[in-house]
Amino acid sequence: MLSYDELPEDNVELAKIKVTFPFLVDNSPKSCPAALAEIREYLSRESPDTHPGKARPLTFLRTAKVEDKDYWIWSFEEAGGSRAYVTVARGPDGVDIGYSPDFYNLTPEQYILGDYHGVF
Repeated sequence: MLSYDELPEDNVELAKIKVTFPFLVDNSPKSCPAALAEIREYLSRESPDTHPGKARPLTFLRTAKVEDKDYWIWSFEEAGGSRAYVTVARGPDGVDIGYSPDFYNLTPEQYILGDYHGVF
């Protein structure tokens, strides 16, 4: 896995890097430590296109084991048709939910790598 210092400075370049991560033993949203309702509540606060009364369909993509963190990642379509990702990461410091539009057409693995290193 690339370290933070090895990441390209531009996310356009990140989109060119081949990244793979092992799946968690239970590669399903059922193993996620955050409930779907909690994820949707987070998105209603963070995504400009998601409101509590108008939940966008979330598509579960995969799990990943990244060093000391476990990841669950979903995608959804924002207004205007652009894709966004939402992640749940569980690590030594607890559970975090994250969201970002996918401006660079990243794979889920590339997005997880960037999220792990805090570049979004």
